[in-house]
Amino acid sequence: MVVDKIALKEGEALVKRHDRMISAVDKALKESAAFGNGLDNERKVSLAVMLENVSKCFDANAPKILTEAGTQVVDIAKKNEYLNLVAAVMPTLVAEEVVSVQPLKQKAGVVYYMKHVYDSNRGRISVGDNISNYIQVGPDADKIPNAFNYSKEDIEDEEVVVSDGSFTLSWLPVVPGSISFKNASDVEITDNGQGNLSDGGTVDYATGLVTLGSGTTINTENLVSYSQDLSVAPVNAPAIRTIIADVTITARPRKLKTGFSMDAAFDLSATQNIDLQTLLQATATDEIRAEIDGEILNDLGNSGTTMSVSFNMPVPFGINKHDHYESFYQVLVAGANKVYQKTRRVTPNIVIVGENAANIIETMDKFVAAPSLNTAGPHIMGTLNKRFMIVKNPYYPSNKFTIVYRGDVTLDTGYVYAPYMPITATQFILDSTFYGHQGYATSYGKKLVAPEFFCNGLITEVNQ
Repeated sequence: MVVDKIALKEGEALVKRHDRMISAVDKALKESAAFGNGLDNERKVSLAVMLENVSKCFDANAPKILTEAGTQVVDIAKKNEYLNLVAAVMPTLVAEEVVSVQPLKQKAGVVYYMKHVYDSNRGRISVGDNISNYIQVGPDADKIPNAFNYSKEDIEDEEVVVSDGSFTLSWLPVVPGSISFKNASDVEITDNGQGNLSDGGTVDYATGLVTLGSGTTINTENLVSYSQDLSVAPVNAPAIRTIIADVTITARPRKLKTGFSMDAAFDLSATQNIDLQTLLQATATDEIRAEIDGEILNDLGNSGTTMSVSFNMPVPFGINKHDHYESFYQVLVAGANKVYQKTRRVTPNIVIVGENAANIIETMDKFVAAPSLNTAGPHIMGTLNKRFMIVKNPYYPSNKFTIVYRGDVTLDTGYVYAPYMPITATQFILDSTFYGHQGYATSYGKKLVAPEFFCNGLITEVNQ
């Protein structure tokens, strides 16, 4: 997509500028059990944009600010004073595997999607009718049969304006012998290829002027079918148009602080060789990450989609438990096909599950578990039949699951997560009260753009 290419070019420049930090994060992720693949190109660009945002806060040429007294100018470029950037951590969000990530370059930003529309009135197709956008491919269902003929010579059911017993066809030249319409008595009228209508009227194939026979009244819908000769040159061909549409997103912050006594930190270091500050830093980052994941995944579960499926958990009489639970896969496929039928372009590839759906899936033969992780909040628990990535979400109601689509292209999703500031730590301070404390903050925007990409699921009559 054009928008992707533009963003990618800008992003590559930022990746080069912040290569040292990005390489360090990439190395750390590759060494971890949870994210052994490191950063892909999309995440590198996302991190680069956020690091660029952070770096601007400490730009020596950045505007100076006044203190409350208004008498002293503080240069925020002095990193070691006032706000020392200790860590800019790329949050390893599960949500980034489920939704589109489009980092913001400023607090209130715009994310884009492309929409393709028909730009000619041809048959039942009208100017502005959808070809494809981030929700669907093809026009509305009632116009699909006509869309198949949009670029063909055949034009079906063109609405004409009848005046003084005549009307003019729009697409020229008209193929002789192709005109067909019905009169008010539902009798079909055609032309003979020689410029004459079966009701006694006439046709000018070059100008499209059709003169009805004496006493003929066209059908009340004024619909006429005919063919346009596309073999001539120059020819008036039907057109399509691409529209770049946008959605405005505003970033909102999350903040957290940690604290501990110097004595506790000393005791833990002396007896257990554990750095309490580092431990709390990891805990705070993990807590913020889990909360963001939970918020976004819950948004997907509450998308307002009209599509839903259900699975009755108690085992029916005469069927063993194993076979019954294996049939849950058919429910997931049915939900995915509901999305495909609605969008006519995408089939879901992710399932977000609460407790009871997880209980079912983890016993299925074709479930492959991810490495065992002790992590806060949602996490990827494995794959099912090499088709669905399974995400366990402890913030879901136990009987809920959601079937989700996310494509390989950034804009190919129904939900946008727009990070603005990475999880950033303030300077650690141990003051004269022997109490150490540190703050953490992040900022991001989010937007549900296409609930048609999701299908809700419910586990019913759960076994007690």
